[in-house]
Amino acid sequence: MTCRFRLASLLLASSFAVHAAPPLRMLTEDYPPFNMTGPGGHISGLSTEIVQELLKRAGSSYAIELLPWIRAFNLTVLEANTCLYSTTRTDAREHQFKWIGPLVENPWVLYARADNRHAVLSLEETRPFKIGGYSGDAVSQYLIDRGFDVDLANTDQLNVKKLLAGRIDFWATGKYLGASLLAREKVSQLKPVLTFNTTLLYLACNPAMPDAQVQQLNELLRSMQRDGTLARINAKYLNQKE
Repeated sequence: MTCRFRLASLLLASSFAVHAAPPLRMLTEDYPPFNMTGPGGHISGLSTEIVQELLKRAGSSYAIELLPWIRAFNLTVLEANTCLYSTTRTDAREHQFKWIGPLVENPWVLYARADNRHAVLSLEETRPFKIGGYSGDAVSQYLIDRGFDVDLANTDQLNVKKLLAGRIDFWATGKYLGASLLAREKVSQLKPVLTFNTTLLYLACNPAMPDAQVQQLNELLRSMQRDGTLARINAKYLNQKE
């Protein structure tokens, strides 16, 4: 009797293991202050904290990995049970993912050298100039689609050096990312000269994610907004960047 009971228990446990949802694979890039490597090598940041709290409320197991953006993007498109943050939602990307969000707003700005004498009142006025961006980024693609002369780098950090060296005339990036990179590099010779767009960043998941799971996560995210969790996390990271 005892052996049969143990055997039945083992079979039941095995059945649960087979049908249990595998951990979500959460991919991100180094994009401070939204996602970045913190003290001790832990992945931290504004969006990371939001995603962690969201998945905690959902009772979902997960693992977060920080990868180069293009690799993370392609893996999420191709692999089930994989999500990517912080992702700008664009028309071109709309059908590549299922979307949870928005997590946070992301203004886009142009940076120039402090000694730049070109007064910039609109994005159109920068059309004759070379603008730095980085490969795979929504900011760069936005400018390329509109016919601007965009000089692409593998990372946005490289654009800081390129602008300081005069290899580009302006640098297009996220407002908070730009401020974080300049603080990290201890650079004071660059200044924001124009805010030209504001977008929303999302958690983008592989299209195979069940609609019910997407709906649950979006509802939980809305509850985080209602109870003040999103405002608290935003204030922790963004107040010092204003």
